[in-house]
Amino acid sequence: MARRLADRLGWRLLDAEIVQLVAQKLGVSPEVACIHDEQVEGFAQRLFEAMSYFSPPVLPNDVAALNVNDITYGLTLKQVLLTAGELGHVVFVGRGAQLTLASYRDVLHVRVVAPLPKRIERVMHRAGLNAAVARELIHKKDREREESIKELHHCSITDAHLYDLTINTGFLDLPCSTELALRALDLKAQSLFHPSGA
Repeated sequence: MARRLADRLGWRLLDAEIVQLVAQKLGVSPEVACIHDEQVEGFAQRLFEAMSYFSPPVLPNDVAALNVNDITYGLTLKQVLLTAGELGHVVFVGRGAQLTLASYRDVLHVRVVAPLPKRIERVMHRAGLNAAVARELIHKKDREREESIKELHHCSITDAHLYDLTINTGFLDLPCSTELALRALDLKAQSLFHPSGA
């Protein structure tokens, strides 16, 4: 739906490209950045970083992979989202953009949901996986996203107050969902330029 929405608006879609932009800003490979995408730093990583401040430092031999941690990635991601948000005409997919850009009145925050069986079917079709593997992948990504939002923003990704609109694509097809999002965007823009009571 995000691709179709971006195409209809003539805007740029930022999904996997966000990881590449963050990697470029951090000076690391996209593969290293991808490790930290929508992840949270665990207790072991925090302990390791605390130990690096001891004198002499208690560090393993290979520290190259630890130059980027989840906190560094998260701060850089936030900078990328804010910069792109300032430029405007962008459709973001995930990565906590609804929270990073929460104070932007001219941003429409849409949550797209679907029943689990429909999501499994879509992942099976898109990735060529069987139902069991698709289900596990969905549960894993959902957990990672939820934990990431809790860790970085101290709230739940399912909080309805984070969104202007929630669309259930299990019941609305892609064209209808896109039209609904476009209409909501238009109505929000109108309300910004012509506030009620003015």
